[in-house]
Amino acid sequence: MGGEGNFLIRREWIYPADVSGTFRRWRKVVGWILIGFLVVLPWIPVNGHPAVRIDIPGRELVLFGAIFTPHDAWALALMGIIAAVLLFFMASVFGRVWCGWACPQTVWLDRVYRPLETLIEGKSNKRRKMDSKGWREWPREWWLRKIGKHIAFLAVTVLTVGVVMTWFLGGPELLKGEISGKGAGIYAFLVFLFYLDAAWFREQLCEYACPYARFQGALMSEKSLVVAYDAQRGEPRVKGKDRDGGDCISCNRCVQVCPSGIDIRDGDQLQCIACASCIDACDEVMIKIGKPTGLIRYTTDRDATGIQKVSLATLGRRSFVYMGLIGLLLFGLIGGMVNRSDTRIAVARAVSGEIFRELPDGRIANQLTIHINNRAQQPHSFTVTTPTEGVEMTVPGSPWTVEWGDEERLHAFVVAAPGAFENGRLPITVHVERDDGEAVDETFTLLGPEN
Repeated sequence: MGGEGNFLIRREWIYPADVSGTFRRWRKVVGWILIGFLVVLPWIPVNGHPAVRIDIPGRELVLFGAIFTPHDAWALALMGIIAAVLLFFMASVFGRVWCGWACPQTVWLDRVYRPLETLIEGKSNKRRKMDSKGWREWPREWWLRKIGKHIAFLAVTVLTVGVVMTWFLGGPELLKGEISGKGAGIYAFLVFLFYLDAAWFREQLCEYACPYARFQGALMSEKSLVVAYDAQRGEPRVKGKDRDGGDCISCNRCVQVCPSGIDIRDGDQLQCIACASCIDACDEVMIKIGKPTGLIRYTTDRDATGIQKVSLATLGRRSFVYMGLIGLLLFGLIGGMVNRSDTRIAVARAVSGEIFRELPDGRIANQLTIHINNRAQQPHSFTVTTPTEGVEMTVPGSPWTVEWGDEERLHAFVVAAPGAFENGRLPITVHVERDDGEAVDETFTLLGPEN
């Protein structure tokens, strides 16, 4: 039992060994691309705004020049559903490849924290040996290494949380210190959670806390891609050079490199994140002993008795249903975005004690509030009028200039003759015209005396 594993509760500490190979190299490439994407994207300016910003207090999502507000709930809902169905499709076809290749938890551990741990404390066998002694027997040098590692982890975690916060605040805004007291509290809390995960929780997050990992078993089918051990070829396991057995020589190299601490030879297991470390490790051993690679491999065959790759023939009905849903949802989202106006208006009755007012000349006045949301990626001036015959509209300060992404509230006074109302109601058209000629109309009903 490792000494460091005694933190909070006792558990077996995992020391995954280093491994090289084709999948390991590709995972490094994918990992650094994803980290670069997460770090750089909020710093890319698009018309004065970050390429991506999730403004929760402002209830606004900026996405590559497009601004989504609560008025665009339909688009946000479609995006969420598409993301969910896409994850279902990934699990149905590729199993837990997302967990092993693209999950932020896995990427940050593999590319940042574990290499840092190896740099400071040494390789896995050295860390296991020293931790097995218990903290009371650690030499001074090991204490210094432990303390140095956790200081480095904390520093990296502060930077990591900063990267996360740029998605919500924007990179330049965070550097300028434009963060409220509540935001600073959230920052500190996230630093605590991320540090706890990197320093101790690690693979337990995948096994016990991640909801996606928990229901992946229901999403996967017998045709989903998995990492599997070919028992027919590998058994019986016999050690040594002079032997009469299967290709597996019980070197346990596949177990040593597993970040989840499992033995893939025991069959399908929830803890497997399909990272392919065991594949690279086993292939390396097979090459050394002159045997064919692929004793452990990606396959759609749970028993790995044959090499089966993902293809249209191996996809189950569920996968085609997911693809159809994704296609329909994308069609709806793209169609809605193409037809979405750059100017959105909402007309409401002004909050006052009177629903309408009778003027000295006998005409009936209604006070309205007109919300103008400019999503045209540049500032525009707006003029508000009404083409309804017999109705007079006054908008103080018109035309109004609205910055890109902003929403302005205009107060309008609408006057009509009493005879224009039918049963106390008069439908009118509110016409909002932009300085470049684009216009939007909204229908609103005035209230007045019943005839």
